[in-house]
Amino acid sequence: MAPTRQKTSMAVRAALLSLSLLLIPGLAAAQCLPGQMQEANLAYQSAAQFLSQQQWDQAIARLQSIVSVCPEHVDATRGLGTAFFAKKDFATAAEHYATVIDLRSDEVEAGDFANLAKSLAQQKLYKEARAEFMKAEVLAPDDCGVLFNLGVMHYASGFYTQSVDVLEHVLNVDACERAKAPALKQLSKSATKAAEQQRRAGNNTKATYYTDLASQYGGQAGGSTTYDMVKQKMRAQDYAGAIDLLEQMLAQNPDQPNALLTLARARDAAGQEAASVGSYRKYLALKPDNTAEIGAMIQVMVEAGQCADAKAAATQAHADHAAMGRQALAPILYSWGLALECTGEFDTAKAKFGQCAASGHQKYASSARQQVGRMDDFLAMEEAERKKARQGG
Repeated sequence: MAPTRQKTSMAVRAALLSLSLLLIPGLAAAQCLPGQMQEANLAYQSAAQFLSQQQWDQAIARLQSIVSVCPEHVDATRGLGTAFFAKKDFATAAEHYATVIDLRSDEVEAGDFANLAKSLAQQKLYKEARAEFMKAEVLAPDDCGVLFNLGVMHYASGFYTQSVDVLEHVLNVDACERAKAPALKQLSKSATKAAEQQRRAGNNTKATYYTDLASQYGGQAGGSTTYDMVKQKMRAQDYAGAIDLLEQMLAQNPDQPNALLTLARARDAAGQEAASVGSYRKYLALKPDNTAEIGAMIQVMVEAGQCADAKAAATQAHADHAAMGRQALAPILYSWGLALECTGEFDTAKAKFGQCAASGHQKYASSARQQVGRMDDFLAMEEAERKKARQGG
């Protein structure tokens, strides 16, 4: 079967070439048989104990024996990455974590990319680590650890404005309260560098904007930021007040993805669906691979009665992001189902909801299964109407 995902970037592979792929005996062996996999699973239980007890050498010996028989054993391969990382052999750890990503294919999770990214960062391969954290962000756009580390890697790689964007998002996620203090500290540094970068490029207006941000964040440890005020207004359902603040921010710098995203949400909550879609489009022009927000935009289009446009947007989005795997596609599939329901195509909608449910996505799968049942109800009603019409005829 053709792969559905570009498993590991060529840059990362090039960075890992110093490690022979023959480190693990039998890595290129044929797929192990069901009986061998069962034995490997039993052996992994003792290996897991060594890992939990931080007995790294014993764990490595047991895990290597497992993958020599079953090279596709994901847990054993990940365990090798964990053990080598703990022993500070980051190059070897990175190779194992890269193999986990390849093995999991379209079931890969944000943590898999984050593990590889951390191993690369420890080798000072900051651009390569940044690329892996960016993949993790797509699958976990509100994960505090992923966001903070991505912000630091943007900074280390010279992408200062992107560092500011990501770290400001940390401030905007309620669950990231513990990460707020280090994010503020890094934000001051990132904004200072962004100002210098913009000034060198001749963008004096943006340079002034980032200089002001650096001053604001430099003195805001534990204090209030504009984003805090926006969050307070959103919680109080003062959407007009939030919109006003966000529009002021965007008047200074129209390329702030977090402000655009929050503006889209505020406009949706205020019943301004058409304006919300416009803000989503501006946000997605800056963050085209955020499939969760693509799905959100399509849902707003459905709410606005733009059913045909929502269906077309979902079709295009699925085609554009098909290589990202079923976890990333789940939000698009769910919204595609809603758009098809909106156009009365219940059978096709059922198929899209079914694909979403099969993804196992933590947020969407359960709701998608319920939607499958709803589509069955609609289809049954349609059949009953057709039967009634035939009998009446």
